[in-house]
Amino acid sequence: MPQVFTVFNHGTDFHRDRDDQEVVTLLHKAVRGTEARITSVPPTEENPSGFALADRGPSFLICEGPGSDAVSAEAAQDGVAHAHPGLHNPLLNTAKDLKRNPFIHQDTYKRLKKNEKAFAREFAGETDQPWQTTGRALGSGWDDNVYRLAWLLTHLNFEHRQDIQTVNLVGWSRGAVTCIKQANKLHEVFGLDLRVNIFAIDPVPGGLTSVTEDIKRVPPNVKNLLVVLALDDTRSNFQPIDARTLKVMGPPSGSDYPPNVHFLPLPGNHSDVVSTRRGNAPLSGQLCLHLAHKFLSHHGTAFERTPPGARMSVQEILDAYDSLRARRDAIQKAAASSFGIVGGRSKERHVRAAWTEFVSDPSWWINEHHRMCALSPGLDVGAPRLKVPSGKDYTPWQALLPQLGITYPAELTPRVMPRG
Repeated sequence: MPQVFTVFNHGTDFHRDRDDQEVVTLLHKAVRGTEARITSVPPTEENPSGFALADRGPSFLICEGPGSDAVSAEAAQDGVAHAHPGLHNPLLNTAKDLKRNPFIHQDTYKRLKKNEKAFAREFAGETDQPWQTTGRALGSGWDDNVYRLAWLLTHLNFEHRQDIQTVNLVGWSRGAVTCIKQANKLHEVFGLDLRVNIFAIDPVPGGLTSVTEDIKRVPPNVKNLLVVLALDDTRSNFQPIDARTLKVMGPPSGSDYPPNVHFLPLPGNHSDVVSTRRGNAPLSGQLCLHLAHKFLSHHGTAFERTPPGARMSVQEILDAYDSLRARRDAIQKAAASSFGIVGGRSKERHVRAAWTEFVSDPSWWINEHHRMCALSPGLDVGAPRLKVPSGKDYTPWQALLPQLGITYPAELTPRVMPRG
């Protein structure tokens, strides 16, 4: 039976043990199954390398964010030691030295060393080793998370015959950008054999980071892409990858349907949209958690339990949006930032300057999720599109949320107009 593999990508300076109330952490703490990790084991005649998967049938992977702190196994909540990507071999968690990699034959080692840019060399785990500071400033090290996933999936599918056909990616900040980079590498390695779904929370590459093709191109293996954008971050160095920047690549002619892509604004700044208890707009963080859990569940990620606060009724969703609408001015003022070395100068985001491109009428609705839950909570997936007032048509990328798995079929509640 085909399996689903889920990847949780943390943002800059964040990791699995940093914040229990952050959306990505809440999701992976509730997921079912075991993590894909290679660990040290006593060498045997059958396995002389001294390394093996901690579990032969893992279902998810957690990637720490660029520049994140090192945490020992004793201090880690799940007993897994970790540090920022780029510090160690991304596969074996050992030194970045191909000569000491037990899976690399010496003849292969000599050949790889001749080419400093060899894809195979990076694929085997000997990538650039950045400082923690450059990880925070530039995202250095995140390519290790890209190669780690690609290598693990080739190992699980081709050697362990796990038959993974769907990969769900979720991430915040540079972790959301990492999702796009990972999708591009999976397309390079697997072509269209893997179906990829991405829930990207405010994908910010960073003001000093080069926006390469694998950051702004959505490859044709991506079938569903839901992007949450923070409305009120005004830092020039925190501009997100959005509808203007992303280039969505359709599948080869006639081979498949075009991808479902939707951009969803939420009030608050870059951190507010993943903070479910703190910040200027914790209701935005709670709505983001609800949407991410619903998206991943629809596309096959199994959860041991529902993350705290992720289950919301249509009425609770409307109440949350009503509260956010009532506090719009206060949230916008609190979320704005003055000039700083990290954030740069003040610059309004495109999503707020051109809000009507993302929702039919911002004076009534914060986003299409808000609008759908008020007007058509039981909307059928087969419906061509929500009705939009004259002159307020959708941009070409805007798929219906039910097509991406955001549905409420059991909650055919009366239609409720927003208050206030």
